[in-house]
Amino acid sequence: MRLLVVVAILVAPMAEAQARIDAALLREASGQFEFGGGAGREPMTVWYCRPARLGPDTRVVFVMHGGDPQTARHACTVAGEYPRAHDALILAPQFSEASYPGDSYMFGAMTGPDGSLLPSSQWGFMAVERLFDAVRSGLDLRTTTYDIVGFSGGGQFVHRLVLFVPDARFRRAVACSPARYAFPTTAVRFPYGLGGSSVGAAQLRAAFARDFILLLGDRDTVDRERETAAKAQGTNRFARGLRFFAVATEEAGAMGAPLAWQLRILPGVDHDPARVVRAALELLQ
Repeated sequence: MRLLVVVAILVAPMAEAQARIDAALLREASGQFEFGGGAGREPMTVWYCRPARLGPDTRVVFVMHGGDPQTARHACTVAGEYPRAHDALILAPQFSEASYPGDSYMFGAMTGPDGSLLPSSQWGFMAVERLFDAVRSGLDLRTTTYDIVGFSGGGQFVHRLVLFVPDARFRRAVACSPARYAFPTTAVRFPYGLGGSSVGAAQLRAAFARDFILLLGDRDTVDRERETAAKAQGTNRFARGLRFFAVATEEAGAMGAPLAWQLRILPGVDHDPARVVRAALELLQ
């Protein structure tokens, strides 16, 4: 009985800390903390780096890792002086293989084991929204929006966030060098398009109106992609990205919907996370 009481005492503060990420957890210039994963998943590790002083006007910037969850720990190394130069708190949540097996993270964890669409409250995208709430509340930030950058597998996550959760609270989203896409058309079946998904014309119009940048390296042409559906989108990452943006332009035109999206190309750059992510962060100004 005494052991159970001790466990209860220890668990309660942890749950409270997960719901409110305050300055005490972000004491060091960089580090990590645990945050409740939600939807029955294990807590996730969140890597962070911060400006010298956290104030009410500090911005929140999410950096989404690639297909290997362990790369989340390198986000602050890549970000360099960005947090201090731009008064930004960098957050890199690590979507573990245990909670997000296979392609689950990159596809937004939108489907269950049987392939059926889950309620949107259980999607992986919601982990970012919940983490933003916890940080904003705990630090008493005035901002009501965040920025988000994702490279490679993280780019897959980010562009799907834009398409499937267009009311998410990002100010600007930058998807860098994704290998596969959900094309913004019902002519292609989900998860490689919108056919059979929950996205209708109104939601797609809303997505097209968001501040979204697709960032590609023009030498990102060495590709080992073997999925038939992905290869049908183009012969390599650069080609697939160009085709994705072309389809978006075509669909927006057919709908008569304004397209606020931008396509940016980095000349002479291949699948280089450091160069691409740093370029993406500079696009947040």
